[in-house]
Amino acid sequence: MSENAKSMRDFRCLICSIFLSVCAGTGALSQAPAPAMPSDPNQLMLLASKVNGLIGDEVKGWHLTATYKLLDDKGSTTDQGTYEEFWASPTKYKRTFTGTTFTQTDYGTEKGIFRFGQRQPVPVLVSDIRTEFVAPLPAPEVVEKSSFTLQHIDSKGVKVVCLRRTGIPDSGIVPCLIPDRPILFINIYSPESIQAIHGRILGFHDRFISGDLNFVRGGKSLLLAHIEDLRSLNPANDAEFLPPPAATLLPRRVNISGDVAAAMAIKHGGPDYPPIARAARVSGTVVLRAVIGTDGRIADLQAISGPLMLQEAALEAVRKWTYHPYMLNGEPVEVDTTINVVFSFALLPPGIQ
Repeated sequence: MSENAKSMRDFRCLICSIFLSVCAGTGALSQAPAPAMPSDPNQLMLLASKVNGLIGDEVKGWHLTATYKLLDDKGSTTDQGTYEEFWASPTKYKRTFTGTTFTQTDYGTEKGIFRFGQRQPVPVLVSDIRTEFVAPLPAPEVVEKSSFTLQHIDSKGVKVVCLRRTGIPDSGIVPCLIPDRPILFINIYSPESIQAIHGRILGFHDRFISGDLNFVRGGKSLLLAHIEDLRSLNPANDAEFLPPPAATLLPRRVNISGDVAAAMAIKHGGPDYPPIARAARVSGTVVLRAVIGTDGRIADLQAISGPLMLQEAALEAVRKWTYHPYMLNGEPVEVDTTINVVFSFALLPPGIQ
């Protein structure tokens, strides 16, 4: 069997397993009218980016409130909280995440983002709630500069249309749409082996928004989120968007690829192989999401995938790494990136394998 055929078979199996394990619990899809489906994959992706989510020039102000639960491997709740956002424009919003141990509010302004409450970023999965509800697909201007290939998946009655960006390795996000409408059904996060399942699709300002989210890995739910209310801001209350005096202005932050971040590294020693993992012959790659500060030091670090036995060792090693500051228009800015830490027996010194 060729590699391409094997990849397609594995992808079909993934879609099937997603459907059998979680789709029945995410709610019915909207029967609201939707634009016709273009046959060209680039045009289809462009249309999907314009009709899914709540970001766009034609979208007016809105107020969204949602609840979420984080789950362990047994399905028990480990944390729960809320996400709320008042949005009037890209430089005028108020966004709050609350958990059992933190509250963080960001105020978007013409001067930048002001933060009140917890200083460090909220957990990755919790912040991804906002992405999947509000901006689940690349912006149209990004889509117009890209090229996509189309995959029609039909496995045991499960039908989806998936779009892969050409020139991007399998570490990219793969969106899958309902076959007969350009409505997002699943976002597959390849590096994290996580699927964001969209259900109970709502119509709002000629857009489609997931009313329920189910983040899944290995057939098990990691996080459930539910929109409690979504309404227009008409008119917007300007006082709602004013940051309190105690709020602090955040440094500017940009997203960069792992390859670019690696080229900036000054100190990047390898991890210590945990003896228990070595004895159990556990190897693999731990993927970390990192924020590198304007001083070149790790400001925030979270494990997002990889063998559990290896994650703490990867975190401990990378926390010590330092980088050249990333410069934008002559000024250092924070960067958001991913770091891959490889654990392989082939890399161990002789005598300790």
